[in-house]
Amino acid sequence: MKKVDFEFLKRKRFEKDGIEKKVRDIIEKVKKEGDKALFYFTEKFDGVRLNQLKVKNSEISSAKKFLSPEILKIIKETSKRIERYHKKQLPSKFSIKENDITLEFLFSPIEKVGIYIPAGQSPLLSTILMTVIPAKIAGVKKIFIASPPSYDGKVHPLILATCNFLGINDIFSIGGAQAISAFAFGTETVPKVDLIAGPGNEYVNTAKRLVYGEVGVDLPAGPSEIVIFSDKSGNDKFIEMDLKSQMEHKGGVGIFITTSERLGEKISKRVKEGYWILVRNSDEAVEIINFIKPEHLQIICRNPEKILNRVIAGAIFVGNYSPATIGDYFAGPSHVLPTGKTAGFSSGLSVYTFLRSYAVIEAKKEFFDKYGEIIKKFAEIEGLKMHSESISIRMEKNHLHKTS
Repeated sequence: MKKVDFEFLKRKRFEKDGIEKKVRDIIEKVKKEGDKALFYFTEKFDGVRLNQLKVKNSEISSAKKFLSPEILKIIKETSKRIERYHKKQLPSKFSIKENDITLEFLFSPIEKVGIYIPAGQSPLLSTILMTVIPAKIAGVKKIFIASPPSYDGKVHPLILATCNFLGINDIFSIGGAQAISAFAFGTETVPKVDLIAGPGNEYVNTAKRLVYGEVGVDLPAGPSEIVIFSDKSGNDKFIEMDLKSQMEHKGGVGIFITTSERLGEKISKRVKEGYWILVRNSDEAVEIINFIKPEHLQIICRNPEKILNRVIAGAIFVGNYSPATIGDYFAGPSHVLPTGKTAGFSSGLSVYTFLRSYAVIEAKKEFFDKYGEIIKKFAEIEGLKMHSESISIRMEKNHLHKTS
């Protein structure tokens, strides 16, 4: 690891230049040409000439044989933990009832969701569980999956089998920004969805950002980031492997912050990539952490509670025995987390990602007798005459109507 200071990080840009134009071109081509563009980009980027985009049901069914008893046991145990955690997130509706008005706050699931499952580096079965399970708990009825044909020109059979285990059989053999574009605008084969979820590389996240507004997106998620803060109490072997594990992802970024120069030097000799920073105290560490706003933050120090509520990160792991890896696979919360400093204003994927909230308002004539003048005056202050008239007409005696 390279030893740097805070000023270096302030100047450092981790994102790659030139991606946005390339992604815009991909989006426009998919928008105009539909399936034809998807076949073109799959051959160009994946080196695969597809006959069809949607995976056949027979192929999904035959993929079940790849789920060995051991793998199936792992999927079932992990699913239980993810389900238990996310069921606790389900929000409660509420209502406020007055004599002349009723207010309600309600939740409904998003109707159609497209989920992107990366597979360029490895088949991320965990991502299927971490996205599909929260969506199903939220009540989403139509879930579609896109994943690149990275396994001998096909979607990896373990991805197909895991989707099938969760009851998802609408799967498309498409990767990258073109998959996001297809979900955003729809093609002859791929349905237009209401929300796109799932992590990805710089191209995937740039595409999600550019199509937002045409379609909803969950959050910018990827490439992987980890910041570890430790005082001298940190286990150097644990820290070494935790940094390497997140930087194992293509494009992953690792930063180690410590108050111990000895520990920093030791880690820097064992970890080739990334950066480390020596700080005088935890206050300096907090300042740097909150500048980075990392996806994963590990805190390994005495009295971690003193800084726990002061730091900003997608997920926080406390202590020597809380590596980010348990969050990646098994702890329970979704591992789809905000990256690129977006943890400052966005949250990790959850049941809330797949819900929309809305208010229901039902007023009676008596409400206008009581509050009509206030509402009229408010509209007049803002110079909106028709708003004021909308209230006035309901206050007139000759417009009295029976209400329920």
